[in-house]
Amino acid sequence: MGGRTMKKREKEKGRNVVAVILDRYEEHSSDWKKYGDEGAAGRRSVFVEQELYDEIGRQELIAQIVELSKKGLLDVKWYQTGSEVECFIYRLEDMNAFYALDGRRPKRELAQARLKELEELIGSREWKPWLLDSLEELRKPLEAGKIPRVYEKKEYYLKALAGLNQLNEPIYKRVFSKHFLGKSKVFENEIQGVVISAARRFHPDVDSDPEVMSAEEVLSQIFVETYSQELWIKGPLRLQVCGKVSGFSEFPFGVGLNADMLKNAEICQEQDICKVVTVENKANFMKMPYEEGTLLVYTHGFFSPKERFFLKKLETVLKKKRVEYFHTGDLDYGGIRIFQHIQKNIFPKLQPLWMDEETFLKYAEEAAAVEEAYLDKLRKLSVPETLEGLKKCILETGKVIEQECMLWKE
Repeated sequence: MGGRTMKKREKEKGRNVVAVILDRYEEHSSDWKKYGDEGAAGRRSVFVEQELYDEIGRQELIAQIVELSKKGLLDVKWYQTGSEVECFIYRLEDMNAFYALDGRRPKRELAQARLKELEELIGSREWKPWLLDSLEELRKPLEAGKIPRVYEKKEYYLKALAGLNQLNEPIYKRVFSKHFLGKSKVFENEIQGVVISAARRFHPDVDSDPEVMSAEEVLSQIFVETYSQELWIKGPLRLQVCGKVSGFSEFPFGVGLNADMLKNAEICQEQDICKVVTVENKANFMKMPYEEGTLLVYTHGFFSPKERFFLKKLETVLKKKRVEYFHTGDLDYGGIRIFQHIQKNIFPKLQPLWMDEETFLKYAEEAAAVEEAYLDKLRKLSVPETLEGLKKCILETGKVIEQECMLWKE
């Protein structure tokens, strides 16, 4: 039993018999959860196999076992006294002594201490709901005496969550890491994956599917940017910037609005926009011609919080007019999810454009097959009535179509 357990463990420099005993003890929850309880008793055997000799060294292993047995902490069964050990036996009531020899803090005490730290952190400030959920997720295993794996990165993970709680504006990833974690690459190298995983589970604007929302898009939703943010538009939008009105109809091939523009520009109340079209892919956005009265907006996937805020302000201004809203994107699961995201968070009256059965059949030769798991995911997705035709086509054919294909067949 002891040998089989050790096969799963990586060799550690300086590992010894006491460490082997403590590791085995802490791998059995029925034992270590009782640590310190009055009357906790019992005997546990560790069978010595070749892996243990290889790890510690034959002579050193035997010497340590003999020394511990002389201290009354081990009973030993020998194949050959002094040279070949069958197993050694320790007693649960002696675990205090083993912890003292190793200098290790008992796992039960450690879990209780970390639970107390967690409760103090939760109560120390107001948390964004998704961050509070991320912290509360750690409570249950700690209460059960288990230490979540994120505690291997505890110093960084909890600091990162506290830093994210302060963000209300985008910040570059390495600036965030330097300011809140002390080094510019720590976030990316140590805990980015853990934070993204938490956001996928708890953030209301983050899709749980990595095939739908990329890691970079997830980070953007929590105000951590990996590149300069720009919202590309094409059409007659009018903005007031630094007291001057600028009309973008003079830029028929499109223009990018950077983060500072999105933050500081005021949307003019008078607009000549009667149609807004969001476009998932940039090649299609660039190819679509300037059209009087139509504002084209490149989505690059999912809009960031700042972009959503800007577009919601535009939607509020345009409410006084009869404006139509459309979205065109990939004819696949991701395209449908992006449509739903925009409809839910920005333009409630959004309608699909070129995302129907007729369009699918027109470009059917360009379709690519997908796996059954992908189709199962789509079957479970509730879609608006306007997208039922597209969903039906994908499920019946087992194929999807990327929006760029439409440019090839023009």
